[in-house]
Amino acid sequence: MPLLILTGYPCSGLTHRANQLATGLQETQEAVFPDAEKPPYKIHVVSTHDENRPRTVYDHARTEKEARGAAYARARRMLGKDSFVILDGMNYIKGYRYQLWCEAKALGTTCCVVHVGTPIDQCVANNEARLNRQSQSQSEPEPESQSQSETTTPATDTNTTTEKPTDPEQPYPPELLQNLIFRYEEPSTHSRWDKPLFTVPWSDEKPPIADIWTALTGIPPPSTAAAETEDQLPTLTSALTNTHLSSAASIAPSTTTKGGGSFRRERPKIKPHLATVQPTSTDSGLLYSMEKRTSAVVSAIRSFVVENPSAEGALAKAGDHADGIRIAVPEVETPVFVPAHVAMTATTDELGGAGGILAVPRLQRLRRQWITLNRAYVAKVAGGDKTSLGADQVGDAFVRFLNADFAGEGVA
Repeated sequence: MPLLILTGYPCSGLTHRANQLATGLQETQEAVFPDAEKPPYKIHVVSTHDENRPRTVYDHARTEKEARGAAYARARRMLGKDSFVILDGMNYIKGYRYQLWCEAKALGTTCCVVHVGTPIDQCVANNEARLNRQSQSQSEPEPESQSQSETTTPATDTNTTTEKPTDPEQPYPPELLQNLIFRYEEPSTHSRWDKPLFTVPWSDEKPPIADIWTALTGIPPPSTAAAETEDQLPTLTSALTNTHLSSAASIAPSTTTKGGGSFRRERPKIKPHLATVQPTSTDSGLLYSMEKRTSAVVSAIRSFVVENPSAEGALAKAGDHADGIRIAVPEVETPVFVPAHVAMTATTDELGGAGGILAVPRLQRLRRQWITLNRAYVAKVAGGDKTSLGADQVGDAFVRFLNADFAGEGVA
């Protein structure tokens, strides 16, 4: 089910927002499905950091890559039909967000980005507060440190991160904090992997849970559905909201009963993408048929060359009014045609000799080239596309390819 990618500056309150999202989504699904024995969705919060991967992993590219890969693996493992996965972390690299978006698309589920819009100055202040708490806890006994911190903790830090003095989260070194802020790649609505994008300013107490729930599931919460039922004429705000949601997530319509209390569970339609669609498995029998029929065409040409080794002799045998050499191929309607001017202007008069127009190495090279170009069309036939190349059309298609190549020999 849906994947929520949190992104923001370090010390911007990402963990606090992730916990708010988990709590809000849990309350929303309990309100949407009040009669369910248990909530239909599980809420998972995947943290980028743990005891083995502190914040100092960003000092080196290797350790940062390992930490990012571990978080990606955990999020991928928890993604399923009945789960919300909230990826708690900076996720400041747009390529990494694109990789997560592709993973969600491959599983046929929705994805959104929640940008925690905390100003840089506030992030620096939050980090300094963590440094102060860390220094106090190291210099004073633990009980006294806890009682003193509870009365002196800055209000700006508790409003955002709601961190207790015993919070295990470690601060960033000041130089590393500035480096990460400089390296941050802000999400944009112009990037398809960053849509739908929800920005949570520093001044907002809670993220837009209702909008996020509707964009990811296509099911409006009861309060939103009741408001839409009462107001027959949509206001400007609701119109803009509906436009934003429909363009961002392609929301499927949901229905309500007359009482407005029950909803039909419908998920947004996920459009396949070339980056995530699995290639169609090709039938081995079709590939064998392609190899067999193209080899039969080459064998027929080779038999003709053995009987008529000279280009001049083959043209003379065809008659005075012949415009080229025609070679009949069994089970193929179109004959192989070599124009007269091409046959006579070849580097050698021998059709099958070195440099000849019908030399076996050249024919085999053209055969492999044609098979490589048309393997995808045979795969589409295996997937059920009747308009693609079939096994009975392989011979004629290959002959047409050879004729086009032979005709191009005379073009300067």
